Amino acid sequence: MVATHEKALTERDFEYLLEGARRIDGSGKRFEAYAVILMAGRLGFRPGELTHFAASWVDEQREIIHVPEHVSCQKGRGGGVCGYCRQAARQRARNEDEPIEEFTAQYWQPKTDAAVRPIPFHFSTRVQTAIELLLRRHGGWPYSFSTLRRRLDTALREAPSLDPESTSLHGLRATAASYHASRGLDLAAFRSMFGWEDLETARQYLNIDGAMTRRALTNTHN
Repeated sequence: MVATHEKALTERDFEYLLEGARRIDGSGKRFEAYAVILMAGRLGFRPGELTHFAASWVDEQREIIHVPEHVSCQKGRGGGVCGYCRQAARQRARNEDEPIEEFTAQYWQPKTDAAVRPIPFHFSTRVQTAIELLLRRHGGWPYSFSTLRRRLDTALREAPSLDPESTSLHGLRATAASYHASRGLDLAAFRSMFGWEDLETARQYLNIDGAMTRRALTNTHN
């Protein structure tokens, strides 16, 4: 199994992926793919967070998204719990040896307590615009997880110079982590933005990113 950080895209490949989104037929699908790529690849959204993203999460004045503790999932057939949430509930039921019904009503919920977090988006005009238009058109992400994944898969197929297997929704989160690590985001802010409980996860991205070493050498020798 390929480690998630190995599916992080370089900045050039990320631009190729955005170009793939721009090439999708149909203005609605084109924009949705573009928005998904930016929100995952620059803000570090997890797939479940993106699937349940809603206008109520957004403080537009302060340009901050607040990932909540709980959302009653209505993304499934007939307004019920979606397949993504049902799978998460099933996994918890298996781990805790309880009936799935004990957990279904708890979804959607973030992966960990640390994932309940603020995500600023003031730093990028195109991210700001994508969020604004997504809220204006749909009030958030309007579809299921499977549609989310299809939008990315289509963009990957249309992207010039990219292998369709080069990244994933989780890989885009790693892309965001690498992007912010390369720009010197400090450890505390890095951990907060991505909602990691374990400091070591944040340190892995800071340590594997060559730009951090380059900056340190520049500061030392100039």
